[in-house]
Amino acid sequence: MTKSETLRRLATAENTAQLDALACRMAQLHQAKLASAEELAATLEPLAQAMAALTDETRQTMQQLGLDGTRQGEQFRRQIETATSAWRCAEQAARESAQAIECGSRMLSQRQYLLATLVGMMTGLLASALWLWLAPAPRLQNVLDAQQLVALIRPATAAWKPCEGK
Repeated sequence: MTKSETLRRLATAENTAQLDALACRMAQLHQAKLASAEELAATLEPLAQAMAALTDETRQTMQQLGLDGTRQGEQFRRQIETATSAWRCAEQAARESAQAIECGSRMLSQRQYLLATLVGMMTGLLASALWLWLAPAPRLQNVLDAQQLVALIRPATAAWKPCEGK
């Protein structure tokens, strides 16, 4: 319950009590048989003073309620402005975070592609190097048969003529 509601309830209860008291006095006034104007004036004077006091108290209470309402309205407006500015700051921070995450995602994607390419190249290079290293050395088996060699060379040398002279 807010202050203004509490003040309203208290004012209503106080006004109700004073109205009940005034109603009792008015009922006494109706029942009384007054002989003179002086008795009537003496009876009405407290009643009039009570009504004037009630009017003043009601005016003061209404002014106080108006001031409290204005204060609460100002306070509520300030709270809304504060909350709005906080939400705007949070929105801006969220946008910046989203941009940073997107940029990081792109960089991570590019790094993954680069890493995959490098891993493939290194794997191929390593596999080729290991195959060449572990492959058996080729064996050259050249068997020279002297008879066959002479048979191959003889026709070529027969076509040569020895030089005379020198």
